[in-house]
This record gives sequence, structure tokens and C-alpha cells, in this order.
Amino acid sequence: MILLTVISFCSAFLLFQIELIIAKLFLPYYGGSYLVWGACIVFFQAVLLGGYVFAHALLQRWGVRHYLKAHLGLLFIPFLFFPLRDTHLFYGTVSLPVVLDIFRHLTLTIGPVFGVLSTMSLVTQSWLAASSLKQRDNPYRLYAVSNLGSFAALLTYPFVFERYLTNIDQLQIWRILYVVLVLANVLACFLVKTDEKLVQAEEVPAASPVPGSQVLRWLCLSAASVVMFLSVTNIISYEIAPVPLMWVIPLGIYLMAFVLNFKKDPWCPSWMVRLIGPITGAGAMMYFLSQRHILPILVVVALLCIFLFFICMFTQNQLILSKPSSGRQMTFFYVMISLGGFIGGILTTWVIPLVSNTFIEYLIGLLLVSLMMPRSPRRMPLWAIGASVIAVVSAFFIWPHFLNGYHTGPFVLLWAVVWFSFLVLASQKKAFIAVLAGIILAAPALESIWQSAHFIIKKRNYYGVYEVYDGNFGVKALVRTLVHGSTMHGVEFIDEKLQGIPVGYYSPTSAIGALLTADVFGSRRVGAVGLGTGTIAMYAKPSCPMDFYELDNDVYQLASRYFWYLAKAPGKVQVTIGDARLSLKKAPDAYYDLLIIDAFSGDSIPTHLINKDVIVEYRQKLSSRGGVVFHITNRYLNLEPVLANIARATGALAAVKEVPSSGVNLDSTWCILTWDKARFARLTSQEGWHMIEPGIPGEVRVWSDDYSSILPIIDWDAVIGPLKSFKLLVW
Repeated sequence: MILLTVISFCSAFLLFQIELIIAKLFLPYYGGSYLVWGACIVFFQAVLLGGYVFAHALLQRWGVRHYLKAHLGLLFIPFLFFPLRDTHLFYGTVSLPVVLDIFRHLTLTIGPVFGVLSTMSLVTQSWLAASSLKQRDNPYRLYAVSNLGSFAALLTYPFVFERYLTNIDQLQIWRILYVVLVLANVLACFLVKTDEKLVQAEEVPAASPVPGSQVLRWLCLSAASVVMFLSVTNIISYEIAPVPLMWVIPLGIYLMAFVLNFKKDPWCPSWMVRLIGPITGAGAMMYFLSQRHILPILVVVALLCIFLFFICMFTQNQLILSKPSSGRQMTFFYVMISLGGFIGGILTTWVIPLVSNTFIEYLIGLLLVSLMMPRSPRRMPLWAIGASVIAVVSAFFIWPHFLNGYHTGPFVLLWAVVWFSFLVLASQKKAFIAVLAGIILAAPALESIWQSAHFIIKKRNYYGVYEVYDGNFGVKALVRTLVHGSTMHGVEFIDEKLQGIPVGYYSPTSAIGALLTADVFGSRRVGAVGLGTGTIAMYAKPSCPMDFYELDNDVYQLASRYFWYLAKAPGKVQVTIGDARLSLKKAPDAYYDLLIIDAFSGDSIPTHLINKDVIVEYRQKLSSRGGVVFHITNRYLNLEPVLANIARATGALAAVKEVPSSGVNLDSTWCILTWDKARFARLTSQEGWHMIEPGIPGEVRVWSDDYSSILPIIDWDAVIGPLKSFKLLVW
């Protein structure tokens, strides 16, 4: 039993962790496009589902005893591919579209080992069910162990493996653990004896197929939990709190819900199931309340995660309660769970971002949960149902006009109204579902009400939600603003008389504005990574054209259509769409005198654009007098020590300049790296830049293509600070 437990834990640990390692290894070669991570996710989900289907089909056809003979052979096949082979071997050998090339590379490197690992959960549980061990009556406990292994991989990767080890070191440890896993399986084949009576019974075809309604229930429950954890991750990462590593929490909750419900003695308080109606309704209110920005971000995150925990506990509890009674149908049960998760993942990550401008998948997840609610034994009178509908409409449509700030009394009253209204509606399932569906249909109007904002355009894609709106600036002039999630990407004056003035982070008094105006580097051509609204284009000259490298084509479309900077630039401007690192490789050597890297916001740090190896590439594209300027304004991360270490490693001189908010300028911090001592001396003596001392080895490790970790540079005061000023007891 210990061996089977170790195998289940270790296989899930390796399966989960290799996803993170490989996706990170791909960045320098394929760039930071969503296509890279998105393609990896689709590949992993598809192979995982394929592994489940493969194991299920062969176990049903051959039985455990015969399958185990093939199982050992399968474990050794991956040694011909990824575990002992160079992962860089296949780059650039074939000219294919990016996604297809990623699939090809994944298939030729980790495809076989990932496929084998994906079968392990079904194999170990079927193995236990057909064994002579006393624990065979409950093989589902190994599924809890498997999810615990995934949870361990999730926690240890950013805090241990990524923090202290290079990518190559991680791969070496991973390979060693895979060998240990293979040896454990070989040993288990000798020690875990199968029960002949159970094996013979297993080889008899199942008497009756699983009812279609049961299959549909498994699919919906699995899809609902995946949609919910992914949607909460999206909301937190893009809209509420782009705090480093915050994505770990929703995924951890999802995995722990499986552990708690599938373990030897399942744990799920009955009240979570009994009150899932009001919990779902309150979760819907939390979705709109999070857009009101009246609570500290960590409080909002905590509330979203609490509701996610309740919902995941409900869905996983319903799954384990509806598990098949026959061991012959156990593997089919897991195939349906995997298929439901695959559908939920594809829907949330690939479909909805293209058809909706909001994070509507959160409400869709709640609707799926409501469809799976058990019917209430109590039937409330019709007048109570009607009153509850009116109360819900009032809470969602009318209340936000009065709830302008946080006040404990009205806040508690709002939750009480929502809670008891949905508690009553839960007694009539059809009414409950109809109300929730109505909220989804009215979501665009409701979001406008709760946000108290009228956008000119709202656009969502794989990178998040972009919003363009008009409003007042600090100088009391009407401006147009582009916002991406919680980060402002650019501002412009609407008044034609003021349109010659760059505004915001790029004003003439900002560090970058003053640098371009003074023309310290005698620039004949400037390259800029990150377009935003194109404000920097106003510093282009007929004698100094400017090239922008922008990852997201939608940003270019918004900047071109709703902002005037690109159209009125005084010099020639060219925009190249695609990952900047890949696009820059196509530029001639010594082509630029200045490179501006402005692609960092929140926790979304494209580490392949700010490390020792890419600086070498930048320098190759710079003239001998050139420099690289980084926009490092960030609420949660201090990138200064990162650049100090990179400067030390590459022999560069580094300086930083921060200009506080004033007039048309917004507070921003910029850092420059150059190898020209004369121009660096001018920067520090005449232009107000302050030299950064070379980084101390060991304090913050030098970032490279092989190593990066944001953990040491997180500003924890900025993360926790808002809670200190939040007063709970305010009437």
C-alpha cells in the first residue's frame, strides 16, 4: 500500500511539475505570446485526457493482470525521448506555424513521458482494487493522494525549485525522480499481489452501462469546478490584484477540494451541500462587488477564494457520492472527470475570451453548479419566491447606486438580502436557475452599473480586458485613457490644442521623456518594446524614426483607432506585431542607438525580456554608444536589484531615475544600462540619473534564460499595506 501511495503521489508530482518546467523552457525560443502557454495547456490537457482514455480502454479490454505487463514496458519507452535527451535538440529544424511547432516539440520531447504519467492514476487505483490488500475496498483514496502530489508540486515549484534551482537543475532532479518512480513500479509488480477471484470477476464484461444522466452529471460537475477555479484566477490576475504568485491560491483550492473529498475518510460538512444555493447566489454578488473597488484587494481575493472553496467542495463531494458502485466502471468515471475538465478548460481559456468582453465564465460556472444542486425537500410559497426575485433585482440593479464606499452596516445588509433571497429561491430549483440565467444575460449592463464607468470600448482577448474611456486628469483637463486590467497603459488629451503634449509616464518631465528630448545618445533610430497608446511616438523625429514591437495586435488596433499619437508622430513610426525578442533578432546588428523596454505590469513580468542572455542580444542590436532603458514602475516588484545584477554580469553601467507625479506627469521609475562611459557620465552628472551600485552576488541571483524567480523581489509591504489602513467597523 505504501508503494502504491508513493507511485500515485510521485507520478502526479512529476506530471504537474513538468508542465511548469517545460513551458518556462519554451519562452526564450517561442517568445512570451499567449500562444506559447495556451498551446502548452491544450497539449497537456489533451494528452492527459488521452492517457485516461488509453488506460481505460486497455484495462477494460485486458484487465489489470495483463495490462500490468504492458505497463512496465510503457514506463521504459520515455527513456528514448525526454528524460535523458536534450530538450533543445529540435528547435528550428522545421519551418511550421508556432502552435504546430510547439505541439511537435512537445510530442518529440515530453509527449511520451507525459502520456505514460497520465495513465498512472487509473492504473494504481485499478491495481489496488484488484489486489489482495485490505484497502482494496476504497481505491479512490489514491486519487486523493494523486491530487496531493499535484498540490505539492504547485507549492514547491515557485517557492523551492524555481527559487533556488536553474531550469537545467530542475530537469536533472526531475529525471532522477522519474527513475525512482520506474523502480517503485518494478518493485510493486513483485510485491502487490492480485486477487485471482477479483481478477476473474473483473474480466467479465460489465452488466449494464452507466446511465446517460449520470455521465452528464459527472461532466457538468467536473467542468463547473474547472471553470470556477480558472475564472477566479483570471479575475484575480487581470482585474483585481496582479500580485505575484496569486494564481497559486485558486489552483491550490481546486486540488485540495479533491484531496479532502476523495481521501480515506472524506471530509465535506453537510451544510456546504445544504447551503450551496445561497453560496452560489452570494458568489454572483461577489463577482460584481469585486468591480466596485471599495474593499482592499486582499479582502476581495480572500472572499473570492472562500466562495471558490465552498463551490469546489460541493462539486467534488457530489462526484465522490456519485461514483460507480462497480469497479469495472471506475476508470470510465475518471475519463468523464477528465473530459469535463478538458471541456471546462477549453471553454474558459480559448472560447470565452473571444466571444465575451467580460469574465462571464465565472457566472457560467455558477450556473453549471446550480444545475447540479440537489432538490430541496421544502417548497416555499409563491409569494416568497416572488419577493425574493424582487429583492435580488433590487440588490443587483439598485443597490450599487447607493453603495459608493465601504460602510459595515449597509454592507452586511446587502449580504443578508442576497443570502436569504437565494436561500428561498433554492427551494424552487427552476426559479433559482432562471434568476441566475437572468443575471448572466444582464451582466454587461450590471457591470456598467457596478463599475460606475462608461467605456468607449471594452475589448477582451487572451491577454485580459482592455478598456478605453474618457475622464478627467490631474490638471482638470479631459483625457482619454487605455486601461489593461488594473494597469493604465496610456493617456492623451482630447482637446486639440493640447494634443502635442505627451502625458502620463512619458511626459516631457518624465525620465524617458527628458532622455529622448535631451538626445543623450545622439539617436538615429529608436526601438521600443511595448506600444501602449503609442505616446513615445511623439518623440520621433524625421532624422530619428522609431520602431515599436508589440505582442498584442489588439493594442495596436486600439492605439490606432482611439488615440492620435501614432498618426501625429513628428517622425516615421513602424509597428511590428509579435514577440519582441523574436522580432528583434530579425533587425540588423548595431541598428538602434536606444532600446526602450516597456512591457512590465503587475506580476506579468516577461522574464525572457529582462535577463542576462537577452541583454547580450539587445547589445548586439545597439550601436557602440547605445543604451537600453527599462520602465520598472511596479506596485509589487522591485526590479532594480535584478537590473543591478544583470549590469554586473554583462559589464554594463546602470542608473535609475524616478520622477514623481506632477502636472501632466505620472510617477514612474526608469532604469538604463549602457556600456558608453562618456554618455553614462552625462546621465549621472547632468540629467538627474543615479548610478546603481553593482548587485551583491547572492542577494538576488542573476536572471538568465536558465533561471528567474520573482519571489526575492516582491515588495510585501505593498501587497499587505492596504489592509493596515482598512477599518472594519465603519457604519
